[in-house]
Amino acid sequence: MKQDRDSAVSPVVGVMLMLVVTIIIAAVVSGFAGGLVGENKKAPQASIKVSPAIESIQDTNPSNWESDYPVGFTARNGLLFEHTGGDGFALADIAIQIQSQDAKYTISLTDKIPSSTCLPTDVKKYLTEVGSSDGFITSGDKFMLNADNCRIDPMGSQISWKPDGAAGGMGAYLNTRCEYAIIDRASQKVIQKGEFVLQ
Repeated sequence: MKQDRDSAVSPVVGVMLMLVVTIIIAAVVSGFAGGLVGENKKAPQASIKVSPAIESIQDTNPSNWESDYPVGFTARNGLLFEHTGGDGFALADIAIQIQSQDAKYTISLTDKIPSSTCLPTDVKKYLTEVGSSDGFITSGDKFMLNADNCRIDPMGSQISWKPDGAAGGMGAYLNTRCEYAIIDRASQKVIQKGEFVLQ
């Protein structure tokens, strides 16, 4: 009697094909899942130098807590940032957070300067590029965070930010240590942070 030795080949091939299909499906699912997790945006990596830019602070009545300017007074005060290396970024894509003691405030390009301000009339935005107007900051470029007002009060001289329609604002006194953070708005990650002293 003749024995058929090929009868077990077909089930083995079937099991192998099922294993291959399962592995392929697992790889496809894993690839899609990895792609979804990889969608997290990365903040630009840049080195930025910050320095106070105090043009003038005047107040005709330092005994109160109001900004009382002499007639015709304007001053472009704020913080000057210089991109010294790394990735470029658009001014519209960042926000700058300033902290002085317990007070913290974040300002971006979309915030509107109030009508009552000490800034020159040509300054229309809080964040302005210095020397160029393309709105994109690369190595060697400078930009300014403009302070909308200043005053001298019983505690000293300060510059301040209070966008139009904001419930509160932020002031920073001269000779006081402050912290800053440049934040990528898309990822909400910090591009750079540090300290400065207004002088």
